[in-house]
Amino acid sequence: MANRGAADVELTRLNQQQIAYICGVTSRSIRDWADAPRNSDGTYNAQEFVAWFVRRTSVTEGDREYNNQRERLAAAQAEKVETENKVRRGELVDAKAMVDLWKDICLSVRAKLISMPSKLGPQLVNISEPAVIASRIRTEVYTALDELADESASIGGDEVATETDDLGMG
Repeated sequence: MANRGAADVELTRLNQQQIAYICGVTSRSIRDWADAPRNSDGTYNAQEFVAWFVRRTSVTEGDREYNNQRERLAAAQAEKVETENKVRRGELVDAKAMVDLWKDICLSVRAKLISMPSKLGPQLVNISEPAVIASRIRTEVYTALDELADESASIGGDEVATETDDLGMG
């Protein structure tokens, strides 16, 4: 780089106010940027600082880095409030609670399906008409679905509604 005399010297030793003016920010922002390039005496080289500042500010909004603690804290607090509001509005639920809820529902469905053969077998053993057999099976399936719907409507509080018949499973 060609030597331009006094201009080069002045631009290699800028104070916080001067570099803040060049970048259009406050002196406090300059102080808060711990990763900003500084000379050993605490002054700033304009060319190095402006190059760093351009790289820092050219980050896309989606990939924006939070460059000071206040921004990170404000973002974390805003995210916390948004999450709490979503929970209150019913837009967000606890994943573990949902897993437990669906586990209970699946276990109820399983129990109903497993109980059908032992319940229907004795009723259908002496019937030879396929239409009657199909009708009884269909009735039992719809009865089980209605019971499951009633059970899942009552799920959601602190307790899970369960209903058992006295027939063994299997």
